[in-house]
Order: sequence, then structure tokens, then C-alpha cells
Amino acid sequence: MARKQLLSDEQCRQKIRRIAYQIWEENFQEKQILLAGVKNRGLQLAELLAEELRTLSDLKVEVTWIRLNKDNPVHDEITTGVSPADWQGKVVVIVDDVAHTGKTLLYAIKPFMAHTYRRLQIAVLVDRAHKSYPVHADFVGLSLATTLQDNIEVSISKDVVKVYLH
Repeated sequence: MARKQLLSDEQCRQKIRRIAYQIWEENFQEKQILLAGVKNRGLQLAELLAEELRTLSDLKVEVTWIRLNKDNPVHDEITTGVSPADWQGKVVVIVDDVAHTGKTLLYAIKPFMAHTYRRLQIAVLVDRAHKSYPVHADFVGLSLATTLQDNIEVSISKDVVKVYLH
């Protein structure tokens, strides 16, 4: 199957802006928020969301990363750019580009599970309807039902964000 563009840069940026508004609406009484992006594209998306949040709100937005082996998260260490204990009692949003089965997001939450947070939320640009794990994204740019053979690719560069199906 040839690669087909699902969302243009303009459409992706509209979705990112809408997700930022939703995050702000859910957390407008907070003073600060942590966006923890799953490396690599989740982190890039978190940085774009942070830019939007900073322009539309007075929230102090911090961005960090979560590193895990998406193919084998059980046996490899999952690390973060901040100590999850430092965010206890605060709002944390886990960010990734695509939610497919929910496996990556489930394991991305793991480092944060040893502490109690005011809110622990999930934001994704594209949510697919193939959940094998009990993970639900709170903020979604595009919900998409595809076949198991289809692949969703999010391309994020410095100036352009696009979503493809192939």
C-alpha cells in the first residue's frame, strides 16, 4: 500500500492547538504542568503542545522525556528526564504521537505509578481503535479505525508535522 497523507501540517497544527486548549481547560486552576513525551516523536509533540499552552495560558509548562524500549518494555529500564517524585501532587500529561494497542502508553506510565499525582493524563495526536491494553487517551487529535495491517506514521520535523497511512 502506498503512503497516503491523512493530515497536512495545517491540520496537524489545528489538532495540536485543540489538544492544548483541552489540556488547559482541564487544568486551568493549576499553576504548572509537566508534559512527559515518549521519545522521540512523543517528545517532539510535547514540545509543540508546550509552545501552544504557553501562548494561550499562564500555566508554567515543563517538558521532559520518557525513554523506553517500545518492542520490549518489560525487560528494559524505563527512564525519565525528571524525577517522578518531584511531580508528586501535580499534573502530569504523558504525550505520544500514536496510540495503537496502548502498550507503549501503559509502560510509559510505569515510572509515575510509585507516586500520587493531582492528575495523570494522556495526550496523543492519533488514537487507533486496536486497544489490547486498558489505556485511554484523555486528549486526542484524531481517532482513526484502521486495519491491523495499516501503519500510521507521524512525521515531525522542525517546521512540518504530517500524518500518513501506509
